[in-house]
Amino acid sequence: MHAKTHHAPSTRGGGAPDSTPGGSAAGQADASDPGVASRFSSEPKTPEAGYIVRNASTGTKANIPIKETPVTINVVPKQVMIDQNDTNIQDALENVPSVHSNSNDLEGYNFTIRGFRSLYIYRNNLAIPAGEGNPGGFDTANLERIEVLKGPASVLYGRAEPGGLINLITKEPLAHPLYRVDQQIGSFDYYRTQWDFSAPIEAAPGLAYRVSGAAQTNRSFRTFQGGDRVLIAPVVSYRPSDWTDFTIDTQFLGQRAQSDTGFPIVGARPAPIPLSRSFQEPNDPRDRIDSFNLGYRFRQNINEDWKVTNRFNYAATPYFSKPNVVGFCVDPTFCVDADGRTLQRYVQYQALNGNAFSTNIDLEGKFVALGGKHIFLMGLDYLNGYYDYYFSNGVGTFPIDMFFPVYGSIPPYAYLDSVIGSGFKNHSSVLTRQKGFYVQDHVTWFDTVHLLLGARYDVGDVTVGSVDGGFDPVTGAPLYNSTKLQAIAARLAARTLVDTAWSPRAGIVYDVLPQVSVYGSYSQSFGLNNGISAQGDPFPAQRGKQWEVGLKSEPLPGLSATLAFYQITKSGVLTRNFASINPAAVTTAGLQRSRGIELDVVGTITDRMAVIANYAYMDAKVISDSAKDPLDPYGSGFLYNHLVNAPRHAGKVFLTYDFGENGLGLRVGGGVTASTHFWGDLQNTFLLPGWARLDGFASYATLVEGHKLTAQLNLKNINNAQYFSGVDNFFNASARFNALPAPPFTAIGQIRVEF
Repeated sequence: MHAKTHHAPSTRGGGAPDSTPGGSAAGQADASDPGVASRFSSEPKTPEAGYIVRNASTGTKANIPIKETPVTINVVPKQVMIDQNDTNIQDALENVPSVHSNSNDLEGYNFTIRGFRSLYIYRNNLAIPAGEGNPGGFDTANLERIEVLKGPASVLYGRAEPGGLINLITKEPLAHPLYRVDQQIGSFDYYRTQWDFSAPIEAAPGLAYRVSGAAQTNRSFRTFQGGDRVLIAPVVSYRPSDWTDFTIDTQFLGQRAQSDTGFPIVGARPAPIPLSRSFQEPNDPRDRIDSFNLGYRFRQNINEDWKVTNRFNYAATPYFSKPNVVGFCVDPTFCVDADGRTLQRYVQYQALNGNAFSTNIDLEGKFVALGGKHIFLMGLDYLNGYYDYYFSNGVGTFPIDMFFPVYGSIPPYAYLDSVIGSGFKNHSSVLTRQKGFYVQDHVTWFDTVHLLLGARYDVGDVTVGSVDGGFDPVTGAPLYNSTKLQAIAARLAARTLVDTAWSPRAGIVYDVLPQVSVYGSYSQSFGLNNGISAQGDPFPAQRGKQWEVGLKSEPLPGLSATLAFYQITKSGVLTRNFASINPAAVTTAGLQRSRGIELDVVGTITDRMAVIANYAYMDAKVISDSAKDPLDPYGSGFLYNHLVNAPRHAGKVFLTYDFGENGLGLRVGGGVTASTHFWGDLQNTFLLPGWARLDGFASYATLVEGHKLTAQLNLKNINNAQYFSGVDNFFNASARFNALPAPPFTAIGQIRVEF
């Protein structure tokens, strides 16, 4: 073993206390000391510099360059979201290959990654479970960047779908004062005020704050939809020295909007009607979602090479209320009546309140051994999520003509009836917990070979209580009552289902040239709990495996590119057991596979030109299941069916060019986003068509009395393509009524002032 090496102090790795001028003690330097300012980040000097990406913490939870990490990590920088005017993560994630949204404007947590559905969103490396903590949307006003780790992530994060995970990195205080206000006005009565204030506290060196947020109101191209959204996100950091960092960040997001319950399907295609046509009603009450996040990060260096980091996040949804008019399918294969034009509707209600807290503690260190430079990580984490959910609907259906709709047929009392649950109601109470231990070692030999090894052991459990009520829809006989307290009592009496698993990961990167590396990796995922069989025996949890190889390069200074080839198999998927006489019997015989190619490019081509571009080829299908019966797709197996919202080809190219100097003057940009067709349900009964969309923007920045003033115009869907972004296969999962139309041509203008 070699002697310990020493590293220069830094806020990312470890560091010695400052050598402050005038003999001041560490952490008590004068506010003008650059050492104090250096503990906080600064804004890029030019917009193009904001496109440069070299590091991301999501893949390793350590300060290891993306180029030395043998997995795919995609990053959407803040400047990209500014240029494209992405105010929700659904739009921002179009910049990441193989990620597709199944979310509407109100809810923003349902995505497919490499073909597999993902409902968990991560915030600063900690999970926010959609059901337990935050089933609403996510605004980009307080985001520094979005990082996406592709493939199984269980080695560091525990239970996760094998396609990957989405990690939102929030803004932190800056080294110097910043006061920025945006005012936006756009199509469909769109008004948005956005702010971002940050400054160090001169009276307390090392203390700084940042407050970002937005207030938005808008109608929609969809009839009777639109709403309001407010985000407030204060952050405070205390960094008395390079050895210590304590950051507290909070967030409130309030939404009052009409949730889009989807677009009808006729035959194997969307109905031949305008995408703006909705079959909700003008008196349908607005949905409401309030959510809170409170978290902190504490880092303390032990010495120059070792540090301890503790993270915590509490997410709560105290109010989630969704009364909606939705389509009703008597026959799931053909939801339209025999006349070919009449749709049946009913009124349903959903309510949820829940919370989740997650925490971890990491020990990270650097040392030299066996001829290699090691970055070692060892950690523990814990997740506790709880929610109470209520689903109900009223009695009766309300038909409407699909081609000549006449609104107003649903009386106000029908919404109250849906809350009461005269037709049906269900209360459920769910508790999920997870604790894990993980180790990881990143070793570099000869500055060209980078080996990553890791393993994790998880113990996860789920306890569910559920009680139905209302009336039997066939016989009309009353069912037993259903209340929240009964559901909680059922959970307390229920059997807790416990899963345990080892999740390994191994990979290697070899630098063929200083600008080009090849890599390969293998990883496993620990997935969802599958419940109990008809005989009362617990099913094993779902598992995933991935092999990935590829190239990573920096063909130009500031330009990063990744080419990946992967194959993922997901086993233990529940499917109907046709060998049993019990029609409700299921088995874990389902096996799904996704294989594909991804290309991701982000950065600067020249000092004036920047690009973010991606392309994905994906073949995602069921490879083990009972055979499908084309005449009875809802009563047979899924063998060889394609996964939902997994287009064979998809991609995006977005270029910007700066005619000005030092962040001032004219900038223009634009690009195209495209996708081939994809299946809308796992039964493969309907297709959503392919599409291509053209976007563009122009901005002009100047100084007015020393303050930066920027005017920007964004044009989205310039070619007015009519397409569907995905299907809601979670909260509003009603077969063949869940396609989500995308907006037509939209123009948004804004004025931005920086003090």
